[in-house]
Amino acid sequence: MNRHKKWGIIALVICIIGGIVMFSLNQQKEKTLEEKMRIEQDRMALYLVNHYEGINEIEFNDVENNATTGSRTALLTLNKELEMEITFFKFNDKTDNYVISWNKRLNLQEKNEITNQQTIDNIKVKYWSK
Repeated sequence: MNRHKKWGIIALVICIIGGIVMFSLNQQKEKTLEEKMRIEQDRMALYLVNHYEGINEIEFNDVENNATTGSRTALLTLNKELEMEITFFKFNDKTDNYVISWNKRLNLQEKNEITNQQTIDNIKVKYWSK
């Protein structure tokens, strides 16, 4: 085998290994983002249960990314009837930084005293995922 062929084969092997490494790193990054979204959805659900009356079911319908502001907005439905949006800027940030919007004419009562539940075991939650 001449020298050029050997170097060509070596270069091809290096490119293949590099491609495999890049693919696996991208897969890990995607999985990490999905894990962060799941944790943030749990935090949103817990926030809603602690701040609003009568929430029995939460369904996360979609999460939109805003490239301009760097924020994410979760679109969700409460008790199969009330549509709400929760916007946040960083994962695992203070829940006081959530921007929450819904149609005020629909029945959603803020609690007089905020509760401090630590789990959402008694709430039916349907999570969003890619």
